[in-house]
Amino acid sequence: MAIKNRRLTDEEFGRQRAEVLSEWSTGAEVDFEEGIAFNKTLPPSKNYAEQLAMAKETGAMLTRSDTGVPSIEEQTDYLSHLQDAGRSDLFGVIIDSLTRTHQYEAAEEAIEKSRRTREWFLNGFPIVHYGVAKTRTLTQAVDRPLQLRGVAPDWRLILEMGLAAGFTASSGAGFISFSQFSKRVPIETTVRNYQYNYALMGRYEEAGVPMLPEISGGVGVLTPNSLLHAATVVDAIIAAEQGVKNMSLMVHTQGNFAQDVAAMRALPQVCGEYLDELGYKGVTLSVVATSWSGKFPEDAYESLAAICLGVLAAVAGGVQVVHVKTMQEALAIPRKEANAASLRAGKKVIEMVRVQKLEFEQNTLDTEQRMQVVETRAVVDRILEMGDGDVIAGAIQAADAGVLDQVFATNQNVAGKVIGVRDARGAVRYLDHGNLPFGAEILEFHKSKIAERESGRDAPVDYDTVVQDLFSISAGELVPG
Repeated sequence: MAIKNRRLTDEEFGRQRAEVLSEWSTGAEVDFEEGIAFNKTLPPSKNYAEQLAMAKETGAMLTRSDTGVPSIEEQTDYLSHLQDAGRSDLFGVIIDSLTRTHQYEAAEEAIEKSRRTREWFLNGFPIVHYGVAKTRTLTQAVDRPLQLRGVAPDWRLILEMGLAAGFTASSGAGFISFSQFSKRVPIETTVRNYQYNYALMGRYEEAGVPMLPEISGGVGVLTPNSLLHAATVVDAIIAAEQGVKNMSLMVHTQGNFAQDVAAMRALPQVCGEYLDELGYKGVTLSVVATSWSGKFPEDAYESLAAICLGVLAAVAGGVQVVHVKTMQEALAIPRKEANAASLRAGKKVIEMVRVQKLEFEQNTLDTEQRMQVVETRAVVDRILEMGDGDVIAGAIQAADAGVLDQVFATNQNVAGKVIGVRDARGAVRYLDHGNLPFGAEILEFHKSKIAERESGRDAPVDYDTVVQDLFSISAGELVPG
C-alpha cells in the first residue's frame, strides 16, 4: 500500500506498536497510560516543550549541550556536572550507535566491557538496555528537560523508552535519516517510521503531556539553507498531521553571519506559512541553532572560537535554543569538564551580547532571507505538486527525481547532484543545483555570488574549491585564500 500523509488510526498504531515493543525484553516495561501518569508528575521545568514556549514568550535564549556515555551512573554524574558547572538549560542525551542500529546484543557486550575496564566502549547512552525504570533514575536526578539525541532510520523503540522514562523531546526526522544516516534504506521506510514517532508524540500531547520533536532537514556542511529548509518543512507537515503541536526547527550555522541569521528567520517564516496554508493551526514553532557541523579544529581553543561564533549568530538570530558544542569536538567523546567549560563560554557570549543591537547590512540580510524563502518554496511547491497535494507521496517521487536532494548523502538512493561552495564572504551557494526546480532569478543570484569570489582568484571556483572549503574552518579560516 502506498504511504500517504494521513493520521495513523488507533488500530494501525497499535498493531505497529506491538511489533516495536517486542524487539527487546525491556520493551515490556513500556506502558502508555503509566508513562502519561509519570510524565504528569514532572514539573514544567522538566518539560522541553514548555520551556521552549516560555523562552519564545519572554525572549530568553536557552543553552543545550549533548552527551552520552555507557554507564548510567556516569551519565547521571555527567549531566549533574553540566547542570551545576556548565549552567546548561537543557540536556541532550546521545544514544549510542549500536542501539540506534538495533544491535542490542552487541551493545550489552560493550556495556559489560566498559564496566570491566572502566573505559567507554559505546559512543552514547544505551537506553534500550537500561529500560524505563532505570532510565527514570536519570531523568529524576537532574532539574532540566531531557532530549533524546541521535538520528536513525528506525528510532521507534528508543522513543517509546525515552518518553515513558520522562524525556520530553527527541531529534531526527524522516528525510535526514534516509539521506544521511542510512546506506540503502528506502525513503518510504524512514518516513513510515517517523510517522509512528510523530504519532506517539501526538498521542502524548493529546493526553496532556506536551512533547517536542526537533526537526532537521539534513546536516549543514556546505549545504545551501533552502535545501535544508525544504526537507524540514516536509517533516513538519508530516508531524502536524500526526497531532504534534510543538516543534523545534534546526538551523546549522555555517559561518557567514548574514546568511546564518537569515536562515534563523526564513525557516520559521516559511514553515509557519505552509502549516497555516495546509490547515494545521495551533502549532508552536521554535528555532534551535547549532554550530558548524563539519570538521572542527583539533586545537581546543580554536574549536572554542568556532563555537562562540555560532552562539553569536544565534543571539543575533533571536532563536530560542543554541546547541553549544564542545572544545573537544574534533577529538573524542568530550569529558564533562571540557563540556561544561564550553557551555560557560557560550553562556558568557549570550550574557554580554543580548543587551546589544547587532547591526548588519540590512539589504544583505533582507536579500538572504527573501532568497531562502523563494528557493524553499520552489522545492516544496514542486513536491506538493508531484504528490497531488500529499507531501509524502510528493517527497517520495521528489527524492527519486532529485527534486528533494542532499549534499554529501550517504544513501545510494539519493541523487546527490547538488554541490555547495562558499562565496567571497563565506556564504554557501549552489555551485550545482542538480535537479532542483529553480528559475532564472535563483540561478543568476547564486552564479553572481560565486563570480564575485572567482574575480579575486587566479583559479575558477570548482570542485577543488569545495574540498578546500570543507576543511577551511578546521584550518583556521572561513574562506581559503
